[in-house]
Amino acid sequence: MSPESIREDVAAQRERYRRADRAQKGRMLDEMVAVTGYHRKAVIRLLRGDRRPCAGRPRPGRPRGYGAAVAEAAKTLWEAAGQMGAKRWHPLVPKLLDRLKACGELAPDAQTEALLRRASVATLERLLAPARERLPRRGRSTTRAGAL
Repeated sequence: MSPESIREDVAAQRERYRRADRAQKGRMLDEMVAVTGYHRKAVIRLLRGDRRPCAGRPRPGRPRGYGAAVAEAAKTLWEAAGQMGAKRWHPLVPKLLDRLKACGELAPDAQTEALLRRASVATLERLLAPARERLPRRGRSTTRAGAL
């Protein structure tokens, strides 16, 4: 069966499964396992309508303090600084920010600018991690052990 036909079949049988008693549910499960080739527990999840936690749910814990706008502005500053490490680059953030704003290369809103100015070294490293992953890795050393 194709995935679409399985989905249609499951949708048609879901209500029947909810109203069925234990013995009928067992027979329905046996039939669905034979037809779909899925594991029994997977068929149970499909018929019950269980879903994984949806992406629309809010994240648990503390809300993010720095959004995508701050990360994008940090990436622009980092590239202007020659992609150096955050520890060396951190003290230059205010000067770079002023210089890039004056040149028109960067136009952050007031909140983004304030967040960039107060960001710690660790925060800058976290914000730049996705951009650094996309860079090509440095070449490996070709030094080999001697024959001594």
